Amino acid sequence: MALGQSTRPTAREVFRQIRLASGQPWDPNPTDDRIIYGDRNAEITGIATCFFASLDVLRQAKAAGLNYIIPHEASFYERYDDFAESVLPETDPVLTAKKRFLDENGMVIQRMHGHAHSRPGDAIMTGLLERLDWTRYRDTERPGVLVTLPSASALEVGRHIKQACGRRTLRMFGNPDQVISKISITAGMPGENVQIAQFGVEGVDAVLLGEVREPEVLGYAQDLASSKPVVVFLAGHTAEDFGMRNIAEWLGGVFPGMPCQWFATTDPYTNPD
Repeated sequence: MALGQSTRPTAREVFRQIRLASGQPWDPNPTDDRIIYGDRNAEITGIATCFFASLDVLRQAKAAGLNYIIPHEASFYERYDDFAESVLPETDPVLTAKKRFLDENGMVIQRMHGHAHSRPGDAIMTGLLERLDWTRYRDTERPGVLVTLPSASALEVGRHIKQACGRRTLRMFGNPDQVISKISITAGMPGENVQIAQFGVEGVDAVLLGEVREPEVLGYAQDLASSKPVVVFLAGHTAEDFGMRNIAEWLGGVFPGMPCQWFATTDPYTNPD
């Protein structure tokens, strides 16, 4: 190697190595998991993973000296980060401020959504179960994600979810005094049909959901409650946050010597008192 030549990989090389290391088929023209923004020839100083690449997270990544950002969700306020489909004009002040920050700091954004879920065991779900300390309670003999906890009231379980996930708020539907044990879990937005089906899993006392279409899913829960007790915990979109820590740990092995760090997403909600 010539004297003074950089040994840092480019964004293009980092993305290529991630695809190879994943061991998964990678759609050559994906809608989600691709380099969304930035110079593919930029030299990469480190990797930051997160749920959402907010300006707050980007500032933290800059302070840590990391410029390859891997969020789970979209970064530019459109489902597929498709600027052509966005309702925002190119002159929107929020959009331009984020682009300016990225450009000024040589940052690259590469989304990792589907390939995070399709990691062995689903990295996103694994991260949530680890955060809740429920991995040992998982029923691996049945389809879906089902845990059988020591019996406790719905209120006690809800408080545990709220505290373990570091949330300022947690919505719960049902009788807080109901004793529950078997919980069906989904994180993110798998669709209303999948979430409604969770209520029909044999022996289930409660369901834990991330994002949800409320008229369909909670409407079903309300009508179901007229004939049987039901408890629903709504963990919100940050239920997927903790899986991105697993992605950072995995990438630390893929890129030995390169800093790889997870940045948590702060619960954006509060309860008015």
